[in-house]
Amino acid sequence: MFWVFHPRRDLATFVQAFGIINEECGQYIHCAVVEYKSFLKQHFQEAIFLWSRNPKDQMDVTNIEIGSVEILPATPQPSVIKNTNAQVTPELVEEVIRQYYYRTPAVGNDEELILAWAGSQNREQTKRKYYRFGQKLLDWVRNQGIPDLRLLQQPLLLEFIADWGEVSPYTKSNRVLILRSLWSYGSGESIGYFLRNIASSINYDNFSNLPKAERYLEDFEMKKLADAAKQLGGKYWLVFSLIFYSGMRVGEVGRVTVPGDEPGQPKEDYPGLYWHNFQWYPDPTPEDRNRGYYTIKFRGKGGKYREIGLDHQTSLVFKKYRGMASDKMPVFANMSPDPAKKGLPLSDRAIKRLIQDISEVAKVKFSCHWLRHSHATRAVEHKNVFEVQNQLGHSKTDTTKAYVRTKKDAGTGTVLPRF
Repeated sequence: MFWVFHPRRDLATFVQAFGIINEECGQYIHCAVVEYKSFLKQHFQEAIFLWSRNPKDQMDVTNIEIGSVEILPATPQPSVIKNTNAQVTPELVEEVIRQYYYRTPAVGNDEELILAWAGSQNREQTKRKYYRFGQKLLDWVRNQGIPDLRLLQQPLLLEFIADWGEVSPYTKSNRVLILRSLWSYGSGESIGYFLRNIASSINYDNFSNLPKAERYLEDFEMKKLADAAKQLGGKYWLVFSLIFYSGMRVGEVGRVTVPGDEPGQPKEDYPGLYWHNFQWYPDPTPEDRNRGYYTIKFRGKGGKYREIGLDHQTSLVFKKYRGMASDKMPVFANMSPDPAKKGLPLSDRAIKRLIQDISEVAKVKFSCHWLRHSHATRAVEHKNVFEVQNQLGHSKTDTTKAYVRTKKDAGTGTVLPRF
């Protein structure tokens, strides 16, 4: 594969020689060329650089072998921008890049970039999370009087990070990774929106080195929360018990929307739970001939469908709650006055608000995800780890083990013989 450059092997000298822009700007473009791995148009073919012959290194710009150079007679070329020694600006750099390179951005503006970047993520919650982050970044940038993300320099990105204030190490590292992801996406070969990835050198803490958050609820805390959920009544107790006793994710219970093709017009990614997802299986005993349980079949994380069982007692609660509702009815219907939402399943955000209300009444800090951790820790005492893994929908047992809190007691020495 051949890449063609000017014989002096220096784009800065090249653009200066043709009177396009001044030397400083030329140096800037030269760096951009190396980063982008772009090439000049064919009418500037005057030198050949050969890629490394090692196939593994073919996409590594640092592995370039210089071949023989044939000097051709110089041919005067028309200038794009006259060399006026004006101040170097991003607009000036972008104009030269557009004129001399086969690189046209796949998106036309910041809003399109954010929409495409968020939509490129695999998980529905990630799409929405990235889109919201992008909107906050755009709002901040506009408040700084900057009309285009391509005009940002790294010091301003660091100011944006500083404006987050006091946040946990996990939150900060996660946001920095999202920021790096945006610039990596925008400066990629297929997008070509940014000239340089100015976020690539922003450091963040490795998650494995951060202290682990305690996401386990003690029995007395669970009792407070259950009492608060029953006190609030209605869907509060039903939602609380379903998430805890099933171990489902909030995004598997509630309706999930993601950014649509147009800003402010989301589209449905996961419909939420309907009664057709529930299948009743009789399991009578001599003492209780009406005994039985539900299985719930739904689309889980990563778009994978799975089926889990719900314990007898919780299943009975939901059977009474269902009554005569048909399979086409949502399990948790939205009663919003908005006709666009009324009758649809509750969104995952609405379910999180229900959980937040329970937290405030019980005065116990927790989230939907804490219920999954608490489920795993208690279930693994009576079920093997593979059964718990299947119930929670984990692809690896290591993930399930990470959910389980090690008990703090007198240690394993208590079971050893005394000498």
